[in-house]
Amino acid sequence: MKNHSNIDIVISKFLDDQATEDEKTFLVEWIKDPENKSYLEDYIKPEIWIKNRLNSSTIEKQLSVLSIDTEPKRKRARSSFLKYAVIFIGILTSATLVYFYSDQLNDQIMDESMITLEINDGVSRFFSLENQEDLNLKDNSIIFESNLLLKYESYLNNNQRSSTHEYHTLHVPYGKTFKVQFSDGSLVHMNSGSKLTYPKSFNEFNLREVTLVGEAYFKVSKSDIPFQVNVDGISTKVLGTEFNVSAYKNDTLKEVILVEGSVQVFENDSKEHYRSSKIMVPNQRATKQNQSRGLAIDQVDIKNHIAWVEGILVFEKENINAIIKKLERRFNITIRNNYKKLNALSYSGRFKDENINDILRTMQAHTNFSYIVEGKTLTINNPNN
Repeated sequence: MKNHSNIDIVISKFLDDQATEDEKTFLVEWIKDPENKSYLEDYIKPEIWIKNRLNSSTIEKQLSVLSIDTEPKRKRARSSFLKYAVIFIGILTSATLVYFYSDQLNDQIMDESMITLEINDGVSRFFSLENQEDLNLKDNSIIFESNLLLKYESYLNNNQRSSTHEYHTLHVPYGKTFKVQFSDGSLVHMNSGSKLTYPKSFNEFNLREVTLVGEAYFKVSKSDIPFQVNVDGISTKVLGTEFNVSAYKNDTLKEVILVEGSVQVFENDSKEHYRSSKIMVPNQRATKQNQSRGLAIDQVDIKNHIAWVEGILVFEKENINAIIKKLERRFNITIRNNYKKLNALSYSGRFKDENINDILRTMQAHTNFSYIVEGKTLTINNPNN
């Protein structure tokens, strides 16, 4: 089976009009292979187009470069089974169009404020994980143990295996965290604003491979089969260990923090898969800047980087922009800073049970500023205005 994880990243960036010139050149060459072109077409030719975040003209312009026909085929949908809506997903592992699934007559709309499980076995279906009683997956190998943990059991027999590999994606919105335990026993803590894509089972794979957008703490069960985490620009491969990966889409810095064991980190560039491969030891951080070449390794105090797993929010000599991002993710709120004096300052602090008002009042004791909250938007202003 071909591993398409790296090309999926390039396709996603290309459709988002964010690919580099090297990536565009690579994709144009890659698509000349009929098998590769067929792979791309399978992802981008759905029956109905309802775009999310991307303008249809943007997608059509991008695909025209690759000579891919964007005109969807018209087929009669089974309305009793599928209550459509197709949505373009800009996650790293699937530049594809997917369907919302509903076995009811009303259209199902995914609430982006809810923790959601997406199951893709050719067609994507979405299930809310907010209420344990409402979840009915009709699959005994998936157990929703609580509102905070989704657990996968090992297949009991070969009859339960599918001829096609089923991929799942967990969507965790701002303001919430979640945990998932894979069938191999590996446990993942997902931070707010994160997405994790993985096969339902690692059976029949020679690599336990997952893809992350956002931040997650991995406690990987030991196995002879390597475990690999892919994010945009950097991959981490292990046999069994604990580490943290932070790779939010809008952050310029991707980082891996090693807690115990050892890991191999490398750039997952589409042309040179193992460029700048490095081995990390505990208490080290590997970082990669967007659009840059090479990985940097340094020593860090890991407890501050993984404190979020225990619900602790840490600022370590951080500027206001970095703090705003953390507050937005933790409290699911939009923050605007109109007081430019704060841009030159840095703050440190640890918070656990404090709400956003408590945190801002602590910061005000350091530097006076005012703020107002209107709905889901918080605006920081000059106190003298």
